[in-house]
Amino acid sequence: MAKKNKTSNMPIITVIGKDTKGIVAQVSNLLWKKDINIEEIKQGIIKGSFFMIMSVDMKDSPTSFHQLSKELKKLGKKINLEINIYNQEIFTAINKI
Repeated sequence: MAKKNKTSNMPIITVIGKDTKGIVAQVSNLLWKKDINIEEIKQGIIKGSFFMIMSVDMKDSPTSFHQLSKELKKLGKKINLEINIYNQEIFTAINKI
């Protein structure tokens, strides 16, 4: 039986960089392969710069928060984007400014 992820809330993933084809597909495919559900997603493009923020549910995933962070960083490097994952409470606190 797969070990359940112990994250008590839904992590936030951010993606920032030059707009190219397939960004959403590549990030969502990685999440799908890890049995992680995208609960909410917002994205846009400003003067050629792409941004995306998503809230994900990891409760059914055997992947740990740390391991997912490493894999998102690796994907970001491969497609030349900055991809980060944050604990929801920390992300909210940081962005209250």
